[in-house]
Amino acid sequence: MSATILITGASSGIGHETARYYAQQGWYVYAVARSADKLAELAAQYPKQIVPVSLDLMDNTAMQAWQANLPATVKFDVVLLNAGNCEYVDAEDLDLTAFERTFAINFQAVVASTKLLLPRLKAGNTLAIVSSMAHFFPFTRSEAYGASKAAVSYFAESLRVDLAATGIKVCLIEPGFIDTPLTQKNDFSMPFLMPVAEAAKRIFDGINAGKLRLRFPRRLGYLLRALSLLPYGLRSTLAAWMKQT
Repeated sequence: MSATILITGASSGIGHETARYYAQQGWYVYAVARSADKLAELAAQYPKQIVPVSLDLMDNTAMQAWQANLPATVKFDVVLLNAGNCEYVDAEDLDLTAFERTFAINFQAVVASTKLLLPRLKAGNTLAIVSSMAHFFPFTRSEAYGASKAAVSYFAESLRVDLAATGIKVCLIEPGFIDTPLTQKNDFSMPFLMPVAEAAKRIFDGINAGKLRLRFPRRLGYLLRALSLLPYGLRSTLAAWMKQT
């Protein structure tokens, strides 16, 4: 009997490529995103493996209705909460709506999806949550994005503690720069940029291996961890200097 995974944010980027990778390995994939057209294109590539689910994760009413209509027999071996977005802000004129939008999809939707889908998991299953390495270092104009990902990482790690007795595994995924439509909008250098296909393979292999936390590319992780060991004042000075370069 094939295993089943649900992936949010499956219409593009990491979610799209990971859905394809899991389907290629013979898994049944519930691919969740707002874009019905993109999901239909994805499902057409793997009609026997991918179930498209057009759903707005920020619409709690729609999410609850979908979950209520899902047959009780549907259980997930893995739930991968990947949906997210990045908006850069101007510190001298903070866009409050940008913060609201960013936290709504990057954090609140993760919490809501966890509440909705946790009953579909049992001991031995995995809840995987995608955060980012962005919160490791104070990058310019990343106040909204970095703060939302810091919240996601803390949520996942705290959740792991509270779910320990249930046997449900919580895997925290913190990618660096991955070559996706989201990062292709960036106008700055992205060290150790990783192809999205490689990111999908890392996620598949890491979850299969029962890893608690995945960070890739590793070289970027090592670099950011080294920077975090610098004296606080020096780290802040370095971050400000990087903004100017």
